[in-house]
Amino acid sequence: MFRLLLLIGFFSLGVCLPRQYHFINENKTWAEAQRYCRENYVDLASINNTEEELTITNMLDIWNSSQTWIGLYDDLSSWKWSLDDDSFYKEGERSFRNWFIQKPRNWNGNDLCVYFSSYSAVWWEYSCSWTLPFICFDGRVNATERYVLVIQSLNWTEAQRYCREHYTDLTSVRNEAENQKIRSLSSYDYYSVWIGLYRTRFWSDKSNSSFSNWAPGQPDNYAQNQSCTAVSFNSDYYYHYYYYNQGPGKWTDENCGEVFPFLCYSTLSSTSTRQYHLINENKTWTEAQRYCRENYTDLATIDNMEEMNTLINTVNGSYSGLAWIGLYDDLDSWRWSLDDDAFYQEGERDFRGWSHQPDNYNGKQLCVSIRSDGRWFDEDCRNSLTFVCYDGKNGTEDYTFIYWPMPWRQAQDYCRQYYTDLASVRNQTDNQRILNVTGGSNAWIGLYRTRL
Repeated sequence: MFRLLLLIGFFSLGVCLPRQYHFINENKTWAEAQRYCRENYVDLASINNTEEELTITNMLDIWNSSQTWIGLYDDLSSWKWSLDDDSFYKEGERSFRNWFIQKPRNWNGNDLCVYFSSYSAVWWEYSCSWTLPFICFDGRVNATERYVLVIQSLNWTEAQRYCREHYTDLTSVRNEAENQKIRSLSSYDYYSVWIGLYRTRFWSDKSNSSFSNWAPGQPDNYAQNQSCTAVSFNSDYYYHYYYYNQGPGKWTDENCGEVFPFLCYSTLSSTSTRQYHLINENKTWTEAQRYCRENYTDLATIDNMEEMNTLINTVNGSYSGLAWIGLYDDLDSWRWSLDDDAFYQEGERDFRGWSHQPDNYNGKQLCVSIRSDGRWFDEDCRNSLTFVCYDGKNGTEDYTFIYWPMPWRQAQDYCRQYYTDLASVRNQTDNQRILNVTGGSNAWIGLYRTRL
């Protein structure tokens, strides 16, 4: 039987919001800082232009002379093809890779583009600013050759622009046959050529900005474990035996497990992008969703306390009962913490070891543990359990049992800092290997879900 409630819809104005920045003088890891900002404000600070950088610098110069987390991070698994056309790729072809090593590590901090070595037909990550020959893909109907070697040396962005102007795009490599075709085309005379694979750094709030303010020599990914970004308010910066007087506000890449103060941002409520509308009709949640999508934008989304206050002020005492908003709990939305397509073969993301589970007991069971008999149970993520990390570094695929009980989120942070991630279980063989290392203990694995 459906429960009938009032509904609240919202209309998006599409206005660009001014930001307020908030300095939180508490030492947290990057992931902990991100969680705090999302719970109390909008997100970790994103900086999109010089004006916003100056705002932060002026605000913090008297408060803090050390490093402070901001929202920029480097996802080493975010590779994508320049040619972004779904019809061009069959299932699994987007994720074809032929790395020289099992997984690139961004050795110098700026290796965001990929070149093809004709000598061995393997791929290497490289700084996009270097100049190399490149291979274009020509998908036009009248094309005489699908792959075109251009012997002019350009940086990756210039090569991409050239291919898009004269052909279709920088080449994608969808399978081993195409990999060998490119090897025969490029020959030993031009043994390093750009292909279309690349990645970018991301802001925590998913905003798209190319603005940066790196300190000299940064980012450098020192010791291959620095994927998160901090802003420094110390004018003197030491790098490779030299001191630089850089001025405050420069960025450095740091180990995400280090603890620093951090910057959150919120948007000014006076210019909120959302207007909320109370609809005084009784509908099921699905009916309410359909109504809001047809007449407004969607059921109400609430991202922070400012928007919650806006919603309350919209009702303004005119109604005192329950009203639907857009948050819902999809009991089938399980996914793995390790989100790397290359790690899973077809169907392996969907392997499950449930036994009369999941049941979402008490409505808060969003994480998964493995029991001593190999069965899986959904549990409250706040429970403290031992856990199993997966280590895919250096070509190995090892499981490590950590016997210090932690909540699921802390266990995830620990595995990502010291190994690769919380353990994924792709098949019955993996399930048994994990049982062999746990010794019969109940332990977290990497399966979880969130409300949407």
